[in-house]
Amino acid sequence: MNFTNDFESYMVSPPRLSPDKSPLFFLGNIYEPGKDIDEKLISILSGGSLEASFPYSFQLNPLNCYLLLYTENGYGKLHYENSIYSLESNTLLFVKCDQRFKLEIAVSPWNYKVFFIKGEILDFYSKLLLQYGFPLYTPPEHSTIIRNIQKLALNGTTGEIRNKLYDSRILTDIICDLLMESMEAENPVTKAPGYLQEIKALFDIAYQESYTLNELENHFSISKYRLCREFSMYYGESPLQYLNARRVEIAKDLLLTTDYRIHEIGSLVGIDNTNHFIYLFKKETGMTPLSYKQKSLNIIRK
Repeated sequence: MNFTNDFESYMVSPPRLSPDKSPLFFLGNIYEPGKDIDEKLISILSGGSLEASFPYSFQLNPLNCYLLLYTENGYGKLHYENSIYSLESNTLLFVKCDQRFKLEIAVSPWNYKVFFIKGEILDFYSKLLLQYGFPLYTPPEHSTIIRNIQKLALNGTTGEIRNKLYDSRILTDIICDLLMESMEAENPVTKAPGYLQEIKALFDIAYQESYTLNELENHFSISKYRLCREFSMYYGESPLQYLNARRVEIAKDLLLTTDYRIHEIGSLVGIDNTNHFIYLFKKETGMTPLSYKQKSLNIIRK
């Protein structure tokens, strides 16, 4: 299906929008198809970061795709299969668009990230997720899911293979993390041991401090190999990977909310070597700190 040309034909009735908005506003950015690759991956048809205000509602006939929607703040509602779902702040919606559905604003402004996605394996993932109360989920604080949704929104929309592979990898991570977090929430046996929770809390709060595996080993009297293995088992990444990801998250906020220079922000989050900070930032986000700041500010101004 061609989202740009055909989307309006799927509307049950004309959308309720402010006069300055096109009926295609709800789609976000239209993603260029990838030559001979989209059918083999989880791919994005359209999406991006949106800010909605009254009036705002869409009612759509069934589409051959899935909808991924994360509410950052504000409040929306989904009418789907004779149920109404509240899309409150920090809720993630993942739903198959094979039924008529309606999205509308409840509290303005409603800021959210939305992606229409497709891929053969999504039907398999959807069946698993339905066992855990989906289509709606509230990620825990500092969930990697939220970071990955931010990454997805910042990636390019062109049909380059690099973009398509990156999107597919991040979408797979998001859905697998949804499953794993849901399983852990249902099974109290999987709750992380106290020492791991303490390490995670240290990284979350005192991220600017210096840590080494040897220091953690000595402090907690636990082998660094066991520590890495168990931390990865419960949190999905090694201790230092988690710490660096946390530092990058804080750095992203500082880039957009302060006038600090790149090397100053690196030092504030615990990375004094500027080249190493830039390397870690690019590894985590796919772009340098300066590129991230310029792209994010351009999005905010639109």
